[in-house]
Amino acid sequence: MKKMTARMVLLGLLLFAATSVKSDDQRETPGYAALVKLYEEFREFALPRMNDGIPDYSAPAMARQLNALPGYMKRLRDIDDSDWPVEQRVDYMVVLAEMRGLEFQHRVVEPWRRDPAFYSTTNLGFGPKMHGAFPAPEPPVRDAEEAAEIERRLRRVPAVLAQARDNLDDPRGDLARLAIMQKEIEENLFNRVARDADGQFPDLAEAARTAAGAVAEFSAWLRDIESDLPPHGGVGREEYDWFLRHVMLFPYDWDEIRHVGEREYQRSMAFLKMEQHRNRDADDIDVLSTLDEFMRRQNEADEDLLEFLSSEGILTVPDYLVPPGEGPYVLPADRDPERPGLFDEPISPHFFFQASFRDPRPLRAHNVPGHRFDNLLRQRDDRPIRGQQRLFFVDGIRVEGWAFYLEEMVLQTGFYDERPRTREINYILQAKRAARVKPELMMHANRWTYDEALESLVTRTPYWMEPGDAIAQFDIELYLRQPGYGMGYYLGKVELEKLLADVALAQGDDFDLGAFHDSFLAAGRVPISLIRWEMTGDDSEIKRMREIETELSR
Repeated sequence: MKKMTARMVLLGLLLFAATSVKSDDQRETPGYAALVKLYEEFREFALPRMNDGIPDYSAPAMARQLNALPGYMKRLRDIDDSDWPVEQRVDYMVVLAEMRGLEFQHRVVEPWRRDPAFYSTTNLGFGPKMHGAFPAPEPPVRDAEEAAEIERRLRRVPAVLAQARDNLDDPRGDLARLAIMQKEIEENLFNRVARDADGQFPDLAEAARTAAGAVAEFSAWLRDIESDLPPHGGVGREEYDWFLRHVMLFPYDWDEIRHVGEREYQRSMAFLKMEQHRNRDADDIDVLSTLDEFMRRQNEADEDLLEFLSSEGILTVPDYLVPPGEGPYVLPADRDPERPGLFDEPISPHFFFQASFRDPRPLRAHNVPGHRFDNLLRQRDDRPIRGQQRLFFVDGIRVEGWAFYLEEMVLQTGFYDERPRTREINYILQAKRAARVKPELMMHANRWTYDEALESLVTRTPYWMEPGDAIAQFDIELYLRQPGYGMGYYLGKVELEKLLADVALAQGDDFDLGAFHDSFLAAGRVPISLIRWEMTGDDSEIKRMREIETELSR
């Protein structure tokens, strides 16, 4: 036990050092300071101009931004990083990827022209949205100061939606229908704020009703035009491949992803059926039905999980990574005040709650040492480029791949040895994640509509998913609106496992799983292909990804 403790302390020190590289040390390399300066300027440039708190996505404003982008790309191209240390050359590729991401927004996605749901004033859920969206207000309002802040935000809503109608000159049918559903929630939220503010905060109530009216008018306009719009909202297969390779720095194309995704779906289903046969005489898990029981089981799962990871030497667990004590995850649709609460009768949980109500452990592996630890590490990472939050989903496959990898990793390392039914839950979750690869691919190839993709996900998920499942609807919307998201869970896990295999083969008997995980995390939130380069010295994937030139970058 003393030997294990000493090793964990050493790994913790290595992890701390890797995520605390000082910018002054990095700037000693000739040219690196110019890269950092360029990156800081680019991140500011990538934001839309704000006019009285309202982002300007008008055609002239977007044209100005697009016309200025080649200048930033030329400045990057003029920086010679060929003699830099690998970790700084990785930073160069991160900057290049984010610049290409902005190019892709202008050249292909153009959400300000094509996607009515982009104008989400209330920041509902994940996915691309306008800059300056604010958190959905949650009544009751506490005091006059909070009322004034919410009122200020609500008074901008009519102007945002008026601009949206001017900007949306190429909307797509699927995206318009998704926006209509989104705006129904916003309208209900604003009307709820108005009702709650009546009497005590009359100015807020008036602003909320005006905002609700503007949302209703915008929705009515979308309903009038949506049947005549082009049905598909994907980016197209060729552009999808370009985005994956040159923005997300991901080495597979559409065809390869489809083959791997189908094989992983088959593997998950086969392992599920083997596990069910093995457990055919095991007791079923009691399904919880109250918030108190939900919180008790979740907190217990978090404590067990972190103790397991630490005691088994699987991962360095720092003192600040503790059970968060958070409540149930709230989907955008769940913020609709007209919908019943999660534990209101009759209880009808969506797919992920079906899993969590039986045993929260698989999804807590995804969320606590996965997303939560990732976020805590990034907040402590003071490197001038690595430590920033990535733009344009550059790190999306890395982030979701790591979180999903953890679900099976804890199964294979013994966390569920005394919980046979939980192993079944794990494979059900795997099958669902694999089942959503194909819908994303087919939507972005413009072969399937949203409804066709939704039907595929629902029918191929083996348990707990009905046609109206909120998670299924949320997933398919997100994967249509953000290329690379849905497939990133499974394909990111595949890439991480590939990296593990390469490192293990090179190190032989000296390979240590905990050290591998710590080194992976210490690289930061950058694409796995860049982490591979840093951990193994193999830059063959990066060379191919860097070669591309576009009209903007020449």
